[in-house]
Order: sequence, then structure tokens, then C-alpha cells
Amino acid sequence: MPLNFSLAPKVYEPVTRTITADEIEAYASASGDPNPRYHAGPDQVASPIFPVVPGLPLMGTVTLDPELGIDNPLMIVHGEQEIVHHRPTRPGDVLVLTPSLVSTEDKGKGATFVAGVSAVTPDGEPVNDSYATIFVRGGGSGTERPPSPKSAQPEKGDLIATFTSQVDVDMPTRYADASGDHNPIHLDAAVAAAVGLPGVINHGLGTLSLVTAGLVERLAASDPCRVRRIAVRFTDMVIPGSELSTSVWAAGDVALFETARPDGTVVMFGSVEVAPL
Repeated sequence: MPLNFSLAPKVYEPVTRTITADEIEAYASASGDPNPRYHAGPDQVASPIFPVVPGLPLMGTVTLDPELGIDNPLMIVHGEQEIVHHRPTRPGDVLVLTPSLVSTEDKGKGATFVAGVSAVTPDGEPVNDSYATIFVRGGGSGTERPPSPKSAQPEKGDLIATFTSQVDVDMPTRYADASGDHNPIHLDAAVAAAVGLPGVINHGLGTLSLVTAGLVERLAASDPCRVRRIAVRFTDMVIPGSELSTSVWAAGDVALFETARPDGTVVMFGSVEVAPL
């Protein structure tokens, strides 16, 4: 069944939520991020990827909207993620979170939609905006469509950093508990096999949070408050227990990165914007 391509844009009812020190710390621990700024104390702030935690139920509001027309949530794939920070998220923050269906696109056999969540204080101060691009297998009209024009990408400059990250075998379980994302393809081998996967796979956002630890250390001198924007496209699965290598290039006002498996297969690539000192 194709998506309802005429539904977007649609804005949903906001939800108010208070951020706690414990959940900030739990998310960092589940992601394997040792940065002391994420642990309880007067200077505690959240990881640049943390907004996906309060945003997850709101993304679900969009995805499970009966009017959108997704018959089977197991047929969706998280394709891209973008998080824009106006200021850091801190414990005690009271956030008004507003979900929205930003856009839809017919891809022929499949479809994509963009779900957004804006976070502001009760006084209207912007805190962050998150956007997830979701691919729906079988959600298209079935009519062949010309490929969408690719947005211009900055050219890679000098290679400025490389590092490796270890995906622990139990990371999917840890990440599910800390993030609230209990999608069974990350936790149940039988469910993963039923949708054609070789076994449980790591959460894409879990992989991003793991790699972000290295990006913040190398690009922002371990100060997460300097991260203004991070955007990523997920291109392949990550198996728990594997090692990943990330390369980072200068590209004008941003840094570009690619993360790959040992065989060279790129599992995600993206860009990071960091405020100058």
C-alpha cells in the first residue's frame, strides 16, 4: 500500500518533557562514550546525539499516524538523521517537543518521508531540531520514478583525523534500554532473519553515537557544546562485535566523515559543524 503522499506537511500536538541527569548519563554509557561532560555534575550536558531520546516517541507519532499509511513498521529503514543544536541540552531542561511530517517522496517501489521534532523551552527558546529520513519498503506507487537530484556536497579537503571504534556485542541491548528503541531487528535474531538480515544489527543511531564520541574528541577538543550540527546517511548494516574505522576531512566550515567496516564497506557518512573556539 503506498503512502499518503499528500499528507505532508503536517504538525502534531506538542508534548512537554523534563530532561534528567540520569538519562543523559545512561545514554552516554550505553554509547560507550567516556566524555566526563555527560556525567553528573555542575557542567553536565547531553551528547549531541541525545535529542533522539526524547524525540523517539514523537517520531513514532508520525510513523504510526494511520493517515500516513504504513502497514508494517518492520518495513521501514532509517536512512538519514540530522540534528541541529541551538544550545546544549542540560539536566532539568523542560522541553516542548513538537513532531511534524515534513515531507514525503514517491520512490517507485518504495517511498521516503521526513519526520521532524523541534525542541524549545516553555518560553520559546530554540534548543534543537531533529530530522529523520525514513525509507519505506513497498511504500511507493509502483511507478518507476526518475532519480531525485542529489544535493551538492562539499568537496573533501585535507584528511584531518582517523580513529577506530569497537561495537560491543551487547551494544544493541544497552542502546535499546537507554534510548527506548526496542525495534526487534536489533534484539531478536529470529525477527531479524524474518526480514532478511543476517542476524541482529546495531542501531544506526547507536553507531552514530559511538562514532560521535571520536568526532567530539578530535574536532571539538572534547567539548560537546561546540557541536552545532551533525548530519549522517546510513548506507549499510553494522554487526555487533565488529570494529569500525572513521576518516575525517576538512571541508570549509564543516568536517566530512566516513565510517567503514574492515573490508572497506562504508556504513555511514556525514558532516559535522563545530563552533570555533
